[in-house]
Amino acid sequence: MSILPDSLPPTTKLYWQDPYRTAFTARVLHRLEVDGRPGVVLNRTCFYPAGGGQPHDIGALAGIPVVDVTGDEAGRIIHWLQAPLPDEPDEVHGEIDWPRRFDFMQQHSGQHLLSAAFQDRLYRPTIGFHLSDNSVTIDLPGPPPDDEAAARVLDFVQAAIAEARPIIARLHPLEEAIRLPLRKPPQVDGPVRVVEIQGLDWSACGGTHLRNTAEIGHLVITRMERRGDQTRVHFLAGGRAARDHLERIRITRELTSRLSTSLGDLPAAIQRMQDQVKQSQKAVRQARELLTRAEAQRLIAEAPHTGGVDVVYHILEQDELWDMESLIKMLISFPSVVAVLGSMEAGRARWIAGRSENVPMNMLDNLAELKETFAGVQGGGSRDLIQGVAPDFDTLTKALHLLQAFAFDLPDLISEE
Repeated sequence: MSILPDSLPPTTKLYWQDPYRTAFTARVLHRLEVDGRPGVVLNRTCFYPAGGGQPHDIGALAGIPVVDVTGDEAGRIIHWLQAPLPDEPDEVHGEIDWPRRFDFMQQHSGQHLLSAAFQDRLYRPTIGFHLSDNSVTIDLPGPPPDDEAAARVLDFVQAAIAEARPIIARLHPLEEAIRLPLRKPPQVDGPVRVVEIQGLDWSACGGTHLRNTAEIGHLVITRMERRGDQTRVHFLAGGRAARDHLERIRITRELTSRLSTSLGDLPAAIQRMQDQVKQSQKAVRQARELLTRAEAQRLIAEAPHTGGVDVVYHILEQDELWDMESLIKMLISFPSVVAVLGSMEAGRARWIAGRSENVPMNMLDNLAELKETFAGVQGGGSRDLIQGVAPDFDTLTKALHLLQAFAFDLPDLISEE
């Protein structure tokens, strides 16, 4: 249901008559405000309303920024403003943001051509289209095409761009439109606006388009990703493609300089660097494991021994090379150990406690008593290992001492062999 009076006539779409027109004058037919947003309806406009996958234009009316543009089923277009228009005069001057409009025209015309290419070369219809300030995509049925198939699609696109084929938009009666080789059946009951890339593609579309394919300039596919049983194709056209190309050149130049290699040898140089990083990471892991083992052995050697069990109590400092999880796992990998560890990380009190496989202690029983004794202590775990947080350092130390006391109360069931 429209928020506009039925008596308002359809808005004359100047953007259909001339998508390159950037300024106009028009009469104010209706003023409104919805949820604090002022809006106006004009007798004619250059502002394109959001629809068909293409975002709305922005610009200004009487110097006031136009922040959104919407249309209703009766063809009336509402310009939503940053502030209300003055009451007088009834005639206003409007101007669209041309760089944004032209960018969208390049992307939208590029999408029509790319969709035609996928249909012609791979028999893959476009089932979705999205265009925004930062991205443009189409969706295809099935898995992503391989590199050879994608190359055939792009060859089709670049050939059409080089041919500067006219792009023509016309309104057709419905009975005439359905006889055209449209990529998709029309979704309207009345006249159908068809955008034709001469001799290549016919699409029912209400968007703004270029004069010819040469104005697309260039089109690149940047990524293809599988999404369920569909493929999302990310691409760039026109100025976006040019800027992307320049950025890739800059990055490539920087990489070849940093790695002291040529463009052709860059992949091999990166592979060598990745191999070196993996080897270094493996060496670091092995060294860290050796250091953690040595620290665990030191803590066990210095720990009090009771009931056949070494009871380790330790609060980690921030500059220690191992984390609590690695240290506790190393400690309880040795037989006859109960370990209680704590740390303060970014002001957060954490604790962890565990026991060796041969120690007859159910850590979950200890956890239940811990929660009953200290407010704010939280945690979970298993029969072998529990962990959690405390509200502050004082509560942390008290909780750790209680866990240590549980170990001291163990019966002497561990063999001293």
